[in-house]
Amino acid sequence: MLHIAKAELNDLDALTVLFDQYQRWLAIRPPLSQTRAFTEQRLCEQRLCEQDTCILTASRQSSMVGFVHLTPLYSLARARRGLIINDLYVQPDSRRQGIARALVSHALKEARARQAACLLLQTHQSNHAAHHLFESFGFICDVSQYYFLDVID
Repeated sequence: MLHIAKAELNDLDALTVLFDQYQRWLAIRPPLSQTRAFTEQRLCEQRLCEQDTCILTASRQSSMVGFVHLTPLYSLARARRGLIINDLYVQPDSRRQGIARALVSHALKEARARQAACLLLQTHQSNHAAHHLFESFGFICDVSQYYFLDVID
């Protein structure tokens, strides 16, 4: 049975392993100690401020198999806060089992509970499975042009 829950500080070890797998999948390799420290900081922020970052995890038989990371977005135009699905990952051997759908569904519940104005996300153009998933929830592909600059040397 699949269990979706907000990550807690006692999930730090399992999350660090899952985040490391996610980073490998993205071909990004920060030091594991940096990933752990960053994750710990996010979990502490989540505990201190309900309106800040939110990490939802998916577990099966007490094994963490996926997560969604929500971060706040501040929109002056809407004069309200929104949320960004900043990261979504399911372990390769657990894909095609409804886990990403469950995580997105819970992310939507979290956005509604926070009275967020919107829920945004970005995915790679070639990730057709993700496009189909998000569109099934009613997400609309925006033709806005995004720019990215990596400011870390």
